Amino acid sequence: MKILLTGFKSKESITNASDIVVSSFTHDLPESLKSISNNIVIAIINDDTQSVKQSLEEIIIKNKPSYCLFIGQAPGYNRVTLESIATNYRFIAPPLKTGAPPQGDFIEETGDAAYMATLGNLQEMVECIKNKGIPASVSHHCGNSLCNQILYHGLHYAQMNEPGMKCGFLHIPALPEQILTQWPQHPFMPLAMTRMAIEIVVNYIYLQHS
Repeated sequence: MKILLTGFKSKESITNASDIVVSSFTHDLPESLKSISNNIVIAIINDDTQSVKQSLEEIIIKNKPSYCLFIGQAPGYNRVTLESIATNYRFIAPPLKTGAPPQGDFIEETGDAAYMATLGNLQEMVECIKNKGIPASVSHHCGNSLCNQILYHGLHYAQMNEPGMKCGFLHIPALPEQILTQWPQHPFMPLAMTRMAIEIVVNYIYLQHS
């Protein structure tokens, strides 16, 4: 059984919390996960709505994961949130300087209107996280941008090609260093706490389904 963890790549001087947190697992795997290190696949995907589908499918085809935990940042959140649903809609607002209108369209023209996350009992996972003193909740709206898109692509791919593959998404708050440089008024969560939340979810998946 393989568990895929993904984050989104930072852009130049703009840090993406999911990049920092997920990448940290490649060189500093938590002690409780070291015994299953061969079962964990880590990938950082470009923060690009046009290429995310191809990038994800290439990773899935190469690694054949049984479980996919996609991770993305949510500036403004004060807790980690497990997403329960992905909708077949994306709404990408281009930089204002382009003068172009926001682009809303279907993620998959022939796909279902929405897919429910299949990672497992999300509320039970949340309680495991909260029991360690980490704020957490289940969310029922993943947004309409890249975070929702990658979860939808994963669930759609599973339905079309790998019915046994399970997918879920974890939104994480900003990191302290991002508050200093990017979002001074937003809440944040320390790296160690965010890492522990991911560690708990991965252990839950492995212990419940191995």
